[in-house]
Parts: sequence; structure tokens; C-alpha cells
Amino acid sequence: MKKLPLTPRGGIPRQSHHRASHSLMLMTLHLWQVAAIFFEKVIKMKQIIDLTYGMEEGMTSYYPAWHTVFEMTQLGRHGIEGRETRRIVCGTHTGTHIDAPLHLVKNGGTIDQLPLDKLMGEVTIVDFSHLKECTEITKEMLAKVKVTKRMIFKFSWTKYWCTQKFYSAVPFFSKEAAQYLVDNGMELIALDTPSPDDGRTKLPYEELGSEKDSPIHKLFLRNKVILIEYLTNLEKVKDYEGWSIAALPLKIIGADGAPTRVCIFK
Repeated sequence: MKKLPLTPRGGIPRQSHHRASHSLMLMTLHLWQVAAIFFEKVIKMKQIIDLTYGMEEGMTSYYPAWHTVFEMTQLGRHGIEGRETRRIVCGTHTGTHIDAPLHLVKNGGTIDQLPLDKLMGEVTIVDFSHLKECTEITKEMLAKVKVTKRMIFKFSWTKYWCTQKFYSAVPFFSKEAAQYLVDNGMELIALDTPSPDDGRTKLPYEELGSEKDSPIHKLFLRNKVILIEYLTNLEKVKDYEGWSIAALPLKIIGADGAPTRVCIFK
């Protein structure tokens, strides 16, 4: 049997090192190309819209008792410690945020593992602001929609911020519609609602975590679709062509989600 050539230390053949180095070089080059295209657009942009809710005490938060509310406490003061510093308490899904797969998929990926090239780039904005409360979005309703890697669905839901309707009356996706988006290559979906699921669904405690619990969330997250919720300011968008998105979550190691600053620009 012919032996493979070894490295000076008797390790992996040099050809394997060369192949690995070549693959790493190609991957690095791809990331640099993505970054270069993105920042070229940033430099040339003429319009930018912030789609992020401000975080403050008393802000709307998910209603279960176990879900924390936003708190901010002053620690340092100019007249005493010589500087201002604050302690912030919030959930990983407070305000505008991204869901990582771990949120509803056991052993799923965490927020710090999301690929940056999915979080930045061209985005398609779909205007569904004409839909009534609790409307189910069907596969047929998406037939005329251009499905792309990154998509924003506008429901003009900011008008219900700070009301119970913000959670209970949302338009929602059917399983067939959600699967249609996945099958056609969507990798990121952003909403100005708090959820892609039917907000009227109430489950007994023993069924939490079952397949009946947040099925559309689970469909997206199991397929590694990045899910952004609680967008605002989409009413400022009148022209729906030519936009790009940037959505950068806090890099919290091992977290199931994180507050995120989201903007669109062109």
C-alpha cells in the first residue's frame, strides 16, 4: 500500500492543508465581497429609516408574568462618581429583536452564531397594511409576491403599540404560506408585528412547547430563517423599491435572541 506523504511532524498530508487553506481563503474572500458591496451602498445611500422601537421603562412587553419588563437604574452620577452609568434589565425578546433558533428549537443555534451576511443586504418590502385584524396570510396571497432572501412584511401595526391588540389581533401566516416562503429561498423575515403566529391561540400550561405552540415560529427557525419582530416606522416607507436592510443584534453568547437595531436604506 502506498503511504501518503506526511508533514515534518507526521501529521496530515500537505495537500490537505493546501485544500483547507484554499477553502478558508475562498470563504474569507466571499465575506469581504459581501461587506464591500454593503458598505459601498451605505456610503452612497441617500435615505435611511430607523425601524427600531426605543427602549424605555413602561414600554410594551410580552404579557406573561414570567416575562421581564424593561428596567433602567442609574448607578454613576456626574456630581458624585464623576460619570453617568446605568444598569439595564430586559429580556432577550424585548422591543425590536431577532429570534435565534434556540428560542423555540431545543439545542438550536444561538444569536451569536447567526451569519452576518444574512443580516445585511437587499430586502423586499411587502405592503400588507390593507389586511384586517386576525387575517390569515395564505399561500395564494403570496402568489404575486416576489420572494427573495430578505423580506419585510408591513402591516402598519405600530398603531396598536401599547394596546392589547398589538398581540391579540395580528395578521398571521398559515403553515402553507410559511413553507412556501422557505421553499422559495427566503432566509430572513422581518415584521412590524410581534409574531408570525396567530395571537389568539391560548394553550394550557401542559401544552407549552408542543407542536401546537408557536408552529410558524418553529417552522421558520427549524429552517434557519432569521426572524425579526417588533419593527416600527414602516409607515414612512412609500416607495418599496431599492431598499437594503441592516439588522445587528447584541452579541450575547449563548442567547436565544437579542434586542436589535434595524434600519433600511437606499
